[in-house]
Amino acid sequence: MSLPKLTMHSDPQALGALLPASVIDALYAEAARELDPIGYLCWDGLTEFHASPEALAILGHAADHVLTQQALLDLVRRGRHAELLTRWRDAVAARQRRIEMELPCVLPGGALRHVRAVAVNEYHLAGGVRQSVVALQDVTQRSQLSTALSDSEARLDEAQQMANFGSWEWDFRARRASYSAEALRIVNLPADAPADLDQLAALIPVDQRASVVELFEQAVRQRLPSLRYDYHIDAGGERRELHGRAKLVYDHNGLPQRLLGTIQDVTELRDYRRQVHSLAFFDPVTALPNRSGLLDRMQQALAHANGQAEFGMLMLGLDQFKKVNDSLGHAAGDGLLKLVGARLQHSMRETDIVARLGGDAFAVLVPEVRQADALARVASKLLLALSSPFNLNGTEVFVTVSAGAALFPSDGQTAEALLQHADSALSHAKARGRNNVQFYSPQLTAQASHRLALESELRHGVERRELLLHYQPKFELGTQRLVGAEALMRWCQPQRGMVSPLSFIPLAEETGLIVRMGTWALHEACAAVVSWNRQRSEPLKIAVNLSARQFGEGTDLVESVQGALSATGCQPQWLELEITESLLLDGSDGVRHSLEALAAMGITIAIDDFGTGYSALGYLTRLPVQTLKIDRSFVNELPGNSRSAELVKAIVSVGRSLNMVLVAEGVETPEQAAYLNSVGCHLAQGYLFSRPVEMAAFDKLLVSP
Repeated sequence: MSLPKLTMHSDPQALGALLPASVIDALYAEAARELDPIGYLCWDGLTEFHASPEALAILGHAADHVLTQQALLDLVRRGRHAELLTRWRDAVAARQRRIEMELPCVLPGGALRHVRAVAVNEYHLAGGVRQSVVALQDVTQRSQLSTALSDSEARLDEAQQMANFGSWEWDFRARRASYSAEALRIVNLPADAPADLDQLAALIPVDQRASVVELFEQAVRQRLPSLRYDYHIDAGGERRELHGRAKLVYDHNGLPQRLLGTIQDVTELRDYRRQVHSLAFFDPVTALPNRSGLLDRMQQALAHANGQAEFGMLMLGLDQFKKVNDSLGHAAGDGLLKLVGARLQHSMRETDIVARLGGDAFAVLVPEVRQADALARVASKLLLALSSPFNLNGTEVFVTVSAGAALFPSDGQTAEALLQHADSALSHAKARGRNNVQFYSPQLTAQASHRLALESELRHGVERRELLLHYQPKFELGTQRLVGAEALMRWCQPQRGMVSPLSFIPLAEETGLIVRMGTWALHEACAAVVSWNRQRSEPLKIAVNLSARQFGEGTDLVESVQGALSATGCQPQWLELEITESLLLDGSDGVRHSLEALAAMGITIAIDDFGTGYSALGYLTRLPVQTLKIDRSFVNELPGNSRSAELVKAIVSVGRSLNMVLVAEGVETPEQAAYLNSVGCHLAQGYLFSRPVEMAAFDKLLVSP
């Protein structure tokens, strides 16, 4: 991707000519709401770019370093570049406001750092990014801890499979026990320890012995083949946690013969689990439950209430919290968060739950609240409690608080919905001037309502046959000969007119409507190519996109394709089915079997947007893929961008070496077409040749000279 030269500003407010300061502050606040903001990036969508000193420190640079957009991209581990760029392009194309990613970054010194980034975008009315604010957080420690936990669990699995840890055995007939050296070491026994049943039981501390012995006695009574148990011991003043497994062997009369047991010290593993649980469910700054912890407790409360739960949710945001960080430093900001959390807890009952959701956002779950006025009184009480000054190392700091309120179940039927609606109300409170309380109302979720309306209209549109296909011609680059077309789904809604595929295709995917729509598209496209080829000596080929949902459970794609061919009289060799690279890399046996069955029928399998995902070239040799479609993102910078040119040349080389047909998408200029032809690309489609057109217009193309 060609990146513009960027100009640095020492102060993000230098960009204020583009957006008001209050709007930029709101972007900073929203970007950092669910994480501890350590650093910020700010971009005006064109050339102006700012990185805060904290952001530069996270990325391994000095505070006076001039960071460019290309240098920022180069910090990301190379294997993640394609994903990052694709994610960004897709989000901007869909005018997505909030984008979250966790990226591995290689610092200038070579160190690896995991960075969580939350970007919040404002867009021009005509499209394109107007302002982007990115909050950065160093999550390396959490990532390393999670990796360490995974490694430790893997070691435990391997040890259990190989029995390569402490072992012991009890022979019921000989009434004799034996221990491995490792078992003796784990339980701190001498090598000459008595080998009797009393000693075996004595391995377990007295306060835990009865329950473990009862497990063994119950297993023998019920003729169980195995059991597991846990206990802990004191080893030199240190608590060690032990995990045991035992296998029982019985004779032909059902009497126990032997006990084969293993014992493992799992202290380290349990410690990792507790730490990961703490990181996953508790905020490290305030020690309060975090968002996940709050949701977990809410879901537990709902499960225990048997449908009778009623409670209120308050979402609190500290107004102008960023000014505290900027003026007094992040340490003071963390100190303020701790004091706010403590004051909130002190102001509430023991049955209430106070949580910190990240940034300046807190939440309070208030059980047994049924009316809005009762929740309003609680909110007013909290705002009053927080209005008193906070002492930060001798400096008095005053804060105001905005609050959003929602009631369960009237404002949300699930924990997630209630939290989301309280957050919407908080945003409304901040927009109303801060330091106030606002309750959730359906009007605050206009976007969600719009989506629901669009889904309903799409379902009706499918029933009312409002869908249609447009066809984008494909041409042979060497001869400029028309050789086929790609069928593209369109929706003409009576009130809205033509609805963008970017709006309704993802909705159809999410709701599952795409399966029915895809079957319809197959029949329509097959019927179209049959009509075109009726009088042609050189038949055209029609390409139809397939959704991953069409390969899912409860659907028979092969049967659906066979039905379309039979109903229309379409020859299999006239049909090409396009799949995404991500589906190809899924590794599902069901996907592979379906593709092999379709290819065996004579249908061509094509990979759409090749090169934009995690390309695994091995799959190209193991699966029946005959066509590669080069994504438009590589084509649109040809021939001037040398990196894109070399990448396209490499894709063509790979495809031709595997005897595949290469198709370039998005060809718009003669220069692009000439370059693609020169490197050996076979076919092309794009505005240079023709926009997607209705069938009547395509018919005219067939008879034009």
